Amino acid sequence: MNAVLFLFFQRMRVPLIVLISAYAIATAGFSLIPGIDDSGDPWRMSLFEAFYVVSYTGSTIGFGEVPYPFTPAQRLWTIVSIYLTVIAWLFAISSIIAMLQDPSCRQAIERARLQRSVRGITEPFYIVCGHGDAGRLLAHALSARRQRVVVIDQDRDSIDRLLVEDLGATVPAFCMDASLPDNLSEAGLRSRWCAGVLAVTGSDQTNLKIAITTKLLNHKAPVYARADQRATAENMRSFATDHVLEPVAEFSRRLRLALAAPDTFRLYHWLSSGPRAVLPGNAMPPRGRWILCSFNPLGRALYRTLTDLGVAVTVIDDGTHADLPEGSVSGRGTEAKTLAEADIHSASAVLALTRDDADNLSILITAREMNPELFLAARENAGANHALYEAAELDFIGRPSLVVAGSILSQISSPQFQTFLTLMQAEDNEFSARLIERLHHGHDERPPQIKTVRISPKRSPAVARALEAGEAVLLEDLCRDPRHRQTLLPVVPLLLSRADTELLCPGPDTVLESGDRIMFAGPAHAEAQVDKTLFQDRALHYVRTGEDDSASGWRRQRGANAA
Repeated sequence: MNAVLFLFFQRMRVPLIVLISAYAIATAGFSLIPGIDDSGDPWRMSLFEAFYVVSYTGSTIGFGEVPYPFTPAQRLWTIVSIYLTVIAWLFAISSIIAMLQDPSCRQAIERARLQRSVRGITEPFYIVCGHGDAGRLLAHALSARRQRVVVIDQDRDSIDRLLVEDLGATVPAFCMDASLPDNLSEAGLRSRWCAGVLAVTGSDQTNLKIAITTKLLNHKAPVYARADQRATAENMRSFATDHVLEPVAEFSRRLRLALAAPDTFRLYHWLSSGPRAVLPGNAMPPRGRWILCSFNPLGRALYRTLTDLGVAVTVIDDGTHADLPEGSVSGRGTEAKTLAEADIHSASAVLALTRDDADNLSILITAREMNPELFLAARENAGANHALYEAAELDFIGRPSLVVAGSILSQISSPQFQTFLTLMQAEDNEFSARLIERLHHGHDERPPQIKTVRISPKRSPAVARALEAGEAVLLEDLCRDPRHRQTLLPVVPLLLSRADTELLCPGPDTVLESGDRIMFAGPAHAEAQVDKTLFQDRALHYVRTGEDDSASGWRRQRGANAA
């Protein structure tokens, strides 16, 4: 607000001086020009009476000649005062209008309003830096979870689009550079309610600055940052950035899983690609020769992954990238001649990785016409083109924005998620197939929600009281419906952490202990029923024993309160 006041007085200095001078001259004239009272005696207005007359004269209200009829000299001065003050007002008002139309003034007013709205947030919120495809997905997903969000982006058009989107809650959106510490502070970085900072801009250097600023100004706020370059990622990890996502490394990991353990890939991709992900089909990449279009950093990483797995690869590149492997074909891949030179008819798969969506689609459509049996995959660069990729009916679409947003959301949902992924990948393919069957339920293609439950007096008071009373609580008890205990909720315990032990997919007869952390996967409505069991003594007693003994729960609650 100080910036707005400073700007106002700076721009309005001359108009205010003109307006004050006009009123001062008019007031002085009325106080100096003599008048005649009702007795015919001369009299002069006091400064207060003169200012009173000028006030209604200058505002064109016109109450009349008070307290006595004016003399011709006073009436002449009244005419002068009217033109003097009205012109001064017109000049001041036109200056105000010009100031309000100035972009810098509107920006200052908007930022002051946004700062007030951020200061008014009294619940945990996340700062999303960058409102591109990944930032938009994160803002929508977090808002859908009833978590507050503050957005920063330099692109005015992106911010304007956000303002007209229905996110279910007011989202303060700043149009400014997130790499500047003062701007992050304005967006609420220093607030005790800041739950985390998500650095997902399109610039590695900007994301790096955001991560450094957050760690220095609010080390308690976790940082989730995107890094397209390996050097940037290592730099972020060197100062303990909480979660660094490398899209290139992530795509390489998923390609390796798809070729080595198809069901593990399906489970991995489904759970870690955000709420809009769908369970991949059973058509997995073939092991025959691949044609890889573009040897950019992503293409280079996927080439190494494929060759490490013993897959033959032919690279097509337009010559803009160095160190092409032997046998590479020069060209863009959008022409049939180039694909024929790469022997498209004997290939098993084509992977289009250019940074132009039109080129990627052109490559794959041309390749399909030349060899209809090909496995077709592409990198989607812009979310706005997703409908085109879907219409092309490709076998697999790599969406960096979905990978980035999904990975960050999973980490926010449960700090155990990365541990689960690591342990899950160490299991065989059949383990993943069975887990998909348990989670999928045969009808829902959207991924389940991930939630971590901690056995403690604060996070699960009913269970904590039961354990303190010496009662045994099984993991299966938390999975029962508190309305009908014979019905098991569609939730799956994925991981149980106890001290230094990590138990993958613990059994239903696992006895819970204080301090346990259990990561569940399931729909939102089922998680609400689990919360009832965790917090309500009566619900916990019922799922454990089948007895609806409300008195037992009341006595235990009373004993806990007395203690």
